[in-house]
Amino acid sequence: NFIIQEAESIGCMVELLSHCEVTCQAEIWSMFTAILRKSVRNLQTSTEVGLIQQVLLKMSTVDDMIALLVDMLGVLASYSITVKELKLLFSMLKGDNGIWPRHAIKLLSVLNQMPQRHGPDTFFNFPGRSAAAIALPPIAKWPYQNGFTINTWFRQDPLNNINVDKDKPYLYFRTSKGIGYSAHFVGNCLIVTSLKSKGKGFQHCVKYDFQPRKWYMISIVHIYNRWRNSEIRCYVNGQLVSYGDMAWHVNTND
Repeated sequence: NFIIQEAESIGCMVELLSHCEVTCQAEIWSMFTAILRKSVRNLQTSTEVGLIQQVLLKMSTVDDMIALLVDMLGVLASYSITVKELKLLFSMLKGDNGIWPRHAIKLLSVLNQMPQRHGPDTFFNFPGRSAAAIALPPIAKWPYQNGFTINTWFRQDPLNNINVDKDKPYLYFRTSKGIGYSAHFVGNCLIVTSLKSKGKGFQHCVKYDFQPRKWYMISIVHIYNRWRNSEIRCYVNGQLVSYGDMAWHVNTND
C-alpha cells in the first residue's frame, strides 16, 4: 500500500526516527522518499502536515543522512513549499563572517529542484472519501441537446496496483436522481454512459490503456444528428481514440 492513510503518523515517524540508529533512519527515509515519489496524494499529505519545516529544523543535528534528507526535501519542494518554509530554508543559507552555515551547499540543490515541477500547478484532489466531488447547483437546461463536449485533465492515483481493477472511480456523475451522463473507469478502460431512466441507457467503452499516476487530457464529444444516429467521439491527449453511434440524448431538467 503506497498511500499514507493517517497524516498524523508522519509527525510521529519523524519524532520516532530521532531515537533510532543511523542505519535504520537512513533505510526508512530512503523508503519514505520513494513512497512520496509514488503518489501525489502522499506529497499532498506531507505538505499539509508541514514535513518540510519539520525536516529543516532537524538538519542541524544530522550528518550521516544529509544527502537522503536533501533529496526528500527536493521532492517535496518541487511539489509545494509555503512562504514560511521558504523563509526558513533561506535562513539556513545565510552565512556568518563569510562562512557558509552547516549543510548550506547541499541545501542549494533544493532550490534547484523547486522549479522542476511535473504536472499542473493547481488541481482538485478527490481521494475517494465521502463528498469528495464537485457538486453543481441545479441548472435549468443542461446539457445543450444539440451537442456538447466534456473536456478535462485527470490522473488516477489508486491505493495500489493490486486492486486497480476493482476500483471504479468516476470521472463525472449523473444527476441526483441517477440519470444523465457519467464516465467511470473499469481497470484501464473508460466506460461512458448515457442513462435515460433507471436501468435504461447506452454505454460506450473507450478502449485506451490509461496508466495509473499519469496525466491525460480527455475530450468526450456528444454530436447530435437529426437525420441519422447521434455520435460520441473520445479524444485522449488530442488524438481520436474511440468513436461510434450512440443515442446519448437525455431529456431531464434535474
